[in-house]
Amino acid sequence: MGPVEALVQPLGAAWAGAMLVSGLAFRRRAWLAGVTSLCLAGGLWLVGGTPFSALLLARLERPYDRIHPVTLPVADAVVVLAGDIEFSSRELLWFGTGSSFERSLTGLEVMRQGKARTLVVSGAPFNWLGSARSESDLLTAWIRSWRLPAGDLQRLPACKDTHEEAVAIGDMVRKRGWKRVILVSSASHLARGAAACRKEGVDVLPVGCDFQALDALDRPEHWWVVPRSEGLIRFERWLHEELGGVWYWWRGWI
Repeated sequence: MGPVEALVQPLGAAWAGAMLVSGLAFRRRAWLAGVTSLCLAGGLWLVGGTPFSALLLARLERPYDRIHPVTLPVADAVVVLAGDIEFSSRELLWFGTGSSFERSLTGLEVMRQGKARTLVVSGAPFNWLGSARSESDLLTAWIRSWRLPAGDLQRLPACKDTHEEAVAIGDMVRKRGWKRVILVSSASHLARGAAACRKEGVDVLPVGCDFQALDALDRPEHWWVVPRSEGLIRFERWLHEELGGVWYWWRGWI
């Protein structure tokens, strides 16, 4: 992506607008407005034009880097946290995939390598024709119709957040007498997800995927004149996990 293309993105356009306002303000000697606009432009550039946001997010991902399923011991089940699909009545599969679809793919790969006999999928609630459903129903139907390596395929009830998932996982573990499960999620989310499950008494082996920050740092391009929206997305994900961790700690969920 070139600088002209970056300028038509929301972040690039906002940065250019802040720079323009700053220049006009300084020209008219409106120092406070000029400094404020310049600081805003600098903040946008820091987030989207430098490796800053990737470095922040990489701190959450790095503990789970290069954990290969081959090195894992056998567990009772593989549990995949929700967040990688979204219901869509227009798609042939009834769902669209997001940037975290690696969660489902990684869970299936761990199953294919024989690390557990049961695959557990989760999903957020959605409404269809007046009835409440779970996205886990859609994943289950897809896995079965494609005959993917899922073993004893199970699904959690509809869960609105990671805490509800952890409670549901804990209930399933106790009812089935499981000792240990492999927990699959985006690497940046695993610390909070694993902590929430352990709070419910579940022994988890975390397996990460969706390494957005570490993959970005592996690429040669880290600096841009015009900030890009990818940096803002990584910063939002980092902030979501950090604030989420504080909230979960305050509520006693981790």
